[in-house]
Amino acid sequence: MRLIKLATNMSVGLGALNEIGEVFRQSNAPNKLFLIMGPTTRKLSGDAVADRLTKEGYNVVTHVIEGGATFDNAEDALRRVKESGAEGIVGVGGGSIIDIVKYVGFKLDLFTISIPTTLSSDAIASPFSVLWKEGKSNAVRTKSPNLVIGDYDVLMKEPHKFVAAGFGDMVAKYTALFDWRLAYWLGDEPYLDFAAQLAESILNLLLRRVKDVAAQNYIGIETLFYAEVMDGYLMELANTTRVAAGSEHLIAFAIEHVAGKGMHGEQVGLGTIISAYLQNRDWRMVREALETVGAPTTADELGLSKEELIKALQIAHQMRNWYTILGDRGLSAGKAERLLRYTKIKG
Repeated sequence: MRLIKLATNMSVGLGALNEIGEVFRQSNAPNKLFLIMGPTTRKLSGDAVADRLTKEGYNVVTHVIEGGATFDNAEDALRRVKESGAEGIVGVGGGSIIDIVKYVGFKLDLFTISIPTTLSSDAIASPFSVLWKEGKSNAVRTKSPNLVIGDYDVLMKEPHKFVAAGFGDMVAKYTALFDWRLAYWLGDEPYLDFAAQLAESILNLLLRRVKDVAAQNYIGIETLFYAEVMDGYLMELANTTRVAAGSEHLIAFAIEHVAGKGMHGEQVGLGTIISAYLQNRDWRMVREALETVGAPTTADELGLSKEELIKALQIAHQMRNWYTILGDRGLSAGKAERLLRYTKIKG
């Protein structure tokens, strides 16, 4: 498997994990490693990765994390890794596991390796970690991984809902870039046009290949994988998550805060439909793209009640100190209810 040398090294393709030892050596990964995984990903890939690295001569300590990307889990992992004396940290799993790994890697200045088993969010290569504390998410500046390994054999077999959620997280650029530009002109936030233009080109490519993503074929998985990795580069370049997140993410964070239902990318998809409507843009196109990949486009599909969504829309503007189309006062209950009805999310 060819190692691609960039700011973050990558090994990608079918069977990429089969050559993990060689890839680690080419990347100058340290010998003493701490591997973090979830209970599900442990069965799918985690134990196999640990066994293979051990056979390749690496000293590997493993740890399973349950309960998501919380500050408590991150701090517990930080303590364990520090006590182990590990010189490198490996994350095998989805965005929550990798966000914790990036946090620990940043805090301890360790060689950090991301091995995603799902493509449900852009956390796999971004220089930020989203960690939860007291029911609220916080975007923490951490570090991009030194190495990302994307094995398409694994990613093409992931449950489709993760692929659909990942697409939902990526389609957010449709409204996020609008909000970011708005924030520059009216909110006095920094803006990098170069990064915005690249992000828009990634979005357009994903929309052109939406049927491949829906089919979860090689082209679809490769496109989604590189789109998520590129998010990491763009955030590093712009030094902000605003290149990929705006009002639609605020809505998603509020849904998680109020109801805790659905995956992040699924919540973002609903938020993007609503934000596109508020921006007076093509919300129907967003809805159709999400439907094509099998992502939820209604409250019922996520088990959300009208009351939960109305509450989420009322508090969404408070989730981050960002200037977006949501404004700074929030939506009234009546307007929130009309938004849900007009966008066909909840009648």
